[in-house]
Amino acid sequence: MKSQSLLEKKEETLRRILETAREIFAEDGFAGARVDKIARRARVNKATIYYHIGDKEALYARVLHDVFNEAARRISENMHLAQNPEEKLKTYVRNIAQTVGEHPHVPSIIMRELGSGARNIPDVVANDLARILGMLNEALREGAAQGAFIEANPLIIHIMVVGSIITVRNLNSIKAKNPDFPEFFNDLAMDDTEDLIKLVERIILQGVKRER
Repeated sequence: MKSQSLLEKKEETLRRILETAREIFAEDGFAGARVDKIARRARVNKATIYYHIGDKEALYARVLHDVFNEAARRISENMHLAQNPEEKLKTYVRNIAQTVGEHPHVPSIIMRELGSGARNIPDVVANDLARILGMLNEALREGAAQGAFIEANPLIIHIMVVGSIITVRNLNSIKAKNPDFPEFFNDLAMDDTEDLIKLVERIILQGVKRER
């Protein structure tokens, strides 16, 4: 019973460290983030972070790898169940939306990386991203081989999916800070996640389907 309690305490501490690290890496970027700040906000000491995870580089890798490795695993499993390339593409959109929803700080971290030349992306995370894009590429190539899709660049499709989801979800915040925005912005905001996913699915499919 005691060992179970210690295990639960360790897991809770680790969860708190990783969640806090995601927030601060999103706020400050890799270069600006400080382990001291992460420790204070997570209510642990620096030694605890070094003991459980390692230095800042190791923490950064763990924060991103946990998210993208899980996303890659889930996409792979769900795509395997899809019956055709169109269903695989919808599965991809849906799983990316789920990842963004569960980890809202991660897109900010990645955007910071892209803006700085991706200098700090760990190899393990680059491999995770390659796996994810590889599955999208496979679905697009399968669709093209069957005559259902045109030839499409998976990176561009991925950016369209992620960018659409993030922008629409953040639109309400933009509107709240700018009350003088044109009235048509009210029609662009979508509070319902399912409606947003279906819209992105439809737009992406319209873009890659071959005209018959």
